Formats: sequence, C-alpha cells, structure tokens
Amino acid sequence: MRAWRCTSSSSPQACLTLRSDIPSPQLPLARGKILVKVSHASLNPADLAFMSLLPCWLPFRRHPTPGLDFSGTVLEVGPSLPPGCEIKIGSKVAGAISQWDVGVGIGTLAEYIVVDAAQVTLVPDSVKWLGMGQAAGSMGIAGQTAVCMVSSGAIRKGMRVLVNGASGGVGGLVVQICEGLGCEVFGICSGANKDLVVDLGAIEVIDYKSHQDLPKYITTRFGRSHDDNMDVIMDCAGNQELYVNSPQYLKPGGKFVNIVGGWSQGVVPFVRNKLRPVILGGVPRDYILFLLAANGLLSRQVAEYLETGIIKKVHTDSEFEMEQVAEAYEKLATGRAKGKIIVKVAS
Repeated sequence: MRAWRCTSSSSPQACLTLRSDIPSPQLPLARGKILVKVSHASLNPADLAFMSLLPCWLPFRRHPTPGLDFSGTVLEVGPSLPPGCEIKIGSKVAGAISQWDVGVGIGTLAEYIVVDAAQVTLVPDSVKWLGMGQAAGSMGIAGQTAVCMVSSGAIRKGMRVLVNGASGGVGGLVVQICEGLGCEVFGICSGANKDLVVDLGAIEVIDYKSHQDLPKYITTRFGRSHDDNMDVIMDCAGNQELYVNSPQYLKPGGKFVNIVGGWSQGVVPFVRNKLRPVILGGVPRDYILFLLAANGLLSRQVAEYLETGIIKKVHTDSEFEMEQVAEAYEKLATGRAKGKIIVKVAS
C-alpha cells in the first residue's frame, strides 16, 4: 500500500516521503480491531509536534507514518467487538487513533489502517451535507477537543463565552457548540475571518490585529461591569497575556480553558498558571489545560451534535491530494489555516 513516512526530524518538506511498497495490514485481525480503507485524513498541529519531538530513529518508531484523524470504510472486522458496537463490513466510520499509536509510528496517512473499534464512530448518514473529508475533520481531534473544552468549561445556557482562535478547526466547532447550547459567543480572530465566525454563531468578533494591546481592549469592552464579564474563556490559539489579565473581564469563579501547551507541551503553563498561588503572583481565575486522549465516546458526542444540528457546518480550509501531504503540512505550520486541512487519501 501507499503510506507517508518520516525519515528525519525536520520540516515536512524535508522529512516526509511517500512510499508505495509498505506492507498492508495482516489478517486475521486481533480482538476488537477493524480494518479500514482510509478515505480522508485531517491534519492537526499535534502531527507536527510528533514529527519534531519524537526522533524517527527510535527503535519503536522506525520511519513512522504521521496522522491522527481519518475517515473511511470498514473492510474487515475482528472478533469480540465492544458490546453494542454496530460497526460491520461496509460501515463508514471516522475518528482519531490514539496518541500511543502515533507515538510508535502508526499513523493515518496510509491507504489502510487497523484500529480499535472503540476509537471510531459511525459517520451519521442522516447528516446529508457531511462528506467523508468533513467527517475526518470534525469527528477526529478537532471535534473531540471541542467537546472536552465545552465540558471543562461547564458550559450551560445563558453563559457569555469568549473564544480565542475562533476561525480555526477547533475554535470554529467550539463557537457552534456553545451557541447551540444557548450561550452568547464572542470570537477573537483575524478580521479577514469575521464573516466566517459570525456565520458560525458568534454575535461579535474582535480582530486581534487591530489592537496592539489585546487584553487592554478586551478590558475596555467587557470589563465595565459584572454583567459584561465573561463566564468562560476558551483559548484555542494560546495567549498567556489573555489569561494574566483575565480578572479584568472574566467573572470570579469563571474558567479559562486552554489547549495550547507551547514548546514545553503544557508543563510550563500548567505550573505557572495552575500551581502558583495568588500570594506568589498567581492569577485568581480557574485555569484548565488538558491534553486530549482521543476515543470513540468523544467522537460519538460530536456525531450527536452533528445529528441534532448543533454543529451546522465543518469549515475546511483546503483539501490536498495524497501526493501533496508535505505541502499540506507546510500550510498547517503557518498557523493561518481557516478551518481544517484535509487530505484525500483514496484515489
């Protein structure tokens, strides 16, 4: 089969090679496993982190295949699937493989993959507008992360929510879910993406490029009274100053939810923002930072939001052919994608 392989820890253009001589997965399948012919894959910043931080010469990671998200068709089903599992040969499924699989070199940018049935969800056929590329982009890491952010923020009807990075793959889904649950949603993104974020459900969009001191502007805009303050801030882009200044515009008892760990993969911001007491300079607002553990339960929650119309669209920045994966990752690395970057794996 064809699959992409990393040959060094450097830029995508330099380290990625498309191979056509990779052995296909072997049958019979182990307990609880399914064989999927991959239709589409969706790229994530975590892919770049794996490529740069985990050397491809490690004994357990020889020439790894990148990729976490996927959608495709089930070709074979192993014994002893989870109780109640409706997956069968021919099912259309989507989800994300575990970080452990990617860590040891098993990725989704391959024509065939073997995954745990518990990691995937049936693509809801009742959502007529949902293509297989959009399924990979929404039911994989981005959608599952959005679900966890909403849960971590204890989102409920009537809350005021500020989403930083509202035009990105995760942020766009967070905006829709929060709006669909009855919140007043405000977005932060480039002014060029204002119409997109308003279309997703935000009632106001702040162009961060128009404000040299963004926290100061947000203080002016949302710090006038308790009623103006935010109940939750969802940071999908990573802005430490937004948290440091949050007592000016985030209610006491409000939550600041962050998914961007930075160069330390979350260690530094966790220690600085979560463990440091106020008396030593800590910020008196609840700080939540988590690293997603992808699983089928989360992807099924995304599917439910799709079926109920809470998620009304999955905005994709662009779609690349299988041969263009290096170019797709180069675009992802710019940090300027408007929505998800999709790779069409099947020819």
